[in-house]
Amino acid sequence: MTAESVVTRHVFAGLRPEPLASYLAGLGLVRLIGEQANDAATFAWSPDGLVIDTIVADVAGWLADSYVPTPVLSPWNSGSGFGPKDVEPKRRLTRLLADPSPRLAAFRTAVSAGEDVVRRARSAGWITQDGKDGDKLRVVQVFRNRCPDSLLPWIDACVVLADDRALFPPLLGTGGNDGRFDFSTNFHEQLLVVFDASAAGRARSLASARDLLAGTETERLAGAPVGQFDPAAAGGQGSSPFGAAASLVNPWEYVLLVEGALLFASGTSRRHQHAAGRAAMPFTVSYSPDGSVGGADGEESRGEVWVPVWSRSCTLAEISQLFGEARASWCGRPARRAVDFYAATRAFGVARGVNEFVRYGLQQRNGLAFVAVPLDQVQVVDQPDVRLAARIEDWVSWIPRGKASRAMGAALRQFDAAHLRYARDGGALPLRDLLAAMTSLEQTVGRSERARDQIPVRKAPGAAEFLRVLADEQCAELRIAVGLASCATRLGHARLSSRTMRQILLPLDPGDPTDRAHRDGRWRDAAVVPGFGIRPLRQVLADVLAWRSRTAADEVASGDSGAAAFRGAPTFLQGIPVPAADLHALAGDLLDDTELDLWLRACLALDWRGVRQVWAAAPGPGPLIPTLALLHPLASGLAESKGSTAPPLALGPDWAVRLGAGQVEAVHVDALRRLRQAGWDGVPVLPVRAASGSTRADRCASGTALAAALVPRCLGALALMERNFAVKIKPSPGEMSGVSLTEDTITPELAEELS
Repeated sequence: MTAESVVTRHVFAGLRPEPLASYLAGLGLVRLIGEQANDAATFAWSPDGLVIDTIVADVAGWLADSYVPTPVLSPWNSGSGFGPKDVEPKRRLTRLLADPSPRLAAFRTAVSAGEDVVRRARSAGWITQDGKDGDKLRVVQVFRNRCPDSLLPWIDACVVLADDRALFPPLLGTGGNDGRFDFSTNFHEQLLVVFDASAAGRARSLASARDLLAGTETERLAGAPVGQFDPAAAGGQGSSPFGAAASLVNPWEYVLLVEGALLFASGTSRRHQHAAGRAAMPFTVSYSPDGSVGGADGEESRGEVWVPVWSRSCTLAEISQLFGEARASWCGRPARRAVDFYAATRAFGVARGVNEFVRYGLQQRNGLAFVAVPLDQVQVVDQPDVRLAARIEDWVSWIPRGKASRAMGAALRQFDAAHLRYARDGGALPLRDLLAAMTSLEQTVGRSERARDQIPVRKAPGAAEFLRVLADEQCAELRIAVGLASCATRLGHARLSSRTMRQILLPLDPGDPTDRAHRDGRWRDAAVVPGFGIRPLRQVLADVLAWRSRTAADEVASGDSGAAAFRGAPTFLQGIPVPAADLHALAGDLLDDTELDLWLRACLALDWRGVRQVWAAAPGPGPLIPTLALLHPLASGLAESKGSTAPPLALGPDWAVRLGAGQVEAVHVDALRRLRQAGWDGVPVLPVRAASGSTRADRCASGTALAAALVPRCLGALALMERNFAVKIKPSPGEMSGVSLTEDTITPELAEELS
């Protein structure tokens, strides 16, 4: 085995995924060794740095003596060395052309082509004398058509030509420059440093290369701009305890980072497949201020670059394919926003073998300069529940963001933040926040007449799949919210549509299956029961019970299950039952109102028709409220006796209003009377007293809470009443059991209630 065929493993601690300059320099080294030294070399990222297995024993020495630079020219930019005022950039190009080294032969050919294109562009007026009002697109097009192939990676990394437009990947600014700072001419300056043929120059070049690879600083850094790639080294105001520090850079780091940026060139297949422009830019999406500490709404940004990190050793051919495909898809389309990219990393939407992405934002900081700010490190993991976001996110695209009102903008911002958090983290609570933000956005649309005219009613997805994720967070607030949101009326007289809780609390009417435009529903000027999100939740729910009491008789009886088959006003006959202990906690003001509001908003974003849920374990009994325990069996309908054919007894039609008015004791007495008619003897009324003493306000608040707790169906209501608050009346000898109510057994008060 010859020395040239011995594979050496190098671990370069100075090349890491952060900052962006270090990552790109690592890619540059990967590309150069694979193309110019050892095509079988393999590369991987590790916690200790970039790992390279190659037959090149001394990588730093190879860079100093054998590296052949890729031509990098930007004749379409002012300050690139091709303009009449580009004195210093032109001097650098002249010095490079004067170097007889065969390593610069491709550079000399490329410069000649660039000068020919510039002469033609000036004569055609595409480049003006002052550098303004030119046709940058035409210059790029002609230069790309006439330049040597060695220049194509740089051009395609700087500019994406799509649909007669020139789009600029944010990684290289606005076409290879950041304002007046041209990346190509700075590349030329650093080439002159590392290609210094003198003995001292060669020693400095070699020492700088070793420093870069090892992460040391034995050689003095060059006082040159590093641009947007390394904010800590860029200098500027506030960068030093003494004011402004100079920008410092290892010349080899800048040379290699430019070489590495060429892997981000937009491939032909991506340009043809994704004509939208930014989607053709590898691993590049629009900027989002969410999901990072450093983000701020309204901050100027060119976009985001998500750089892939892989731990499995790969050849340059595999890495080139990774960047050429730049696979990051969500819902069958390329990721265009940060939230799409997060979702892609959770749903097998990225290339296999990539372990993580480092998310960089190209933000405007420190005046007008842009810098690459590391925003997040995103591990690639399988999180199937994140796919649920795809079922609700499309409706938001109907909202015209550019013309949104302040309220709409705030609701959209809240939704975007929740959307990104769920795509990033998954789980029950982020999903709850996402669904709650969706409901808030719907409310905001419903309050705007103009928005209602432009935006269709959203079709709520089925709740079953969402509930499987939400149910991981077992709490009383969730169980109550599910019970409330799943409440629905039944078909009414004159074929009136049934109405869900979503269509009661939100400004929505049921859809019309025969009307294609309104199949999913219609907007209303106001909700059936207004005030959700504005008034206290218990007050709103008390009004829901009052509305239900007024409209229950309109339901069409279905056998013995319709509301018309009851004597009185039952609560909703459809809905997922809530454990009794949870409803007593609601009436006793023992729950977190903010959490309950969030959970209810989340559940209102879903369609609960046909969903069945049996809670895993009913909570143990807490403080129980006698009045509520007596009312719950009536709310669902209480038969007079076993086998009785008489319609079940239900709540009094006016009890909801009376409870809201604070008449708790009177309703309790009426409930006792009605229970007695059904053969039960309940506990007498107990006064409502607070620690500060009994007041009418206490009773009113308690009555409102009781009414709110009567809205959802109660699980185990009859058993709880029998166990704690009522006994079955045994008929005396000679009495017939199961006698229906007659004029002789109905008291005047009960007769008035039943009338």
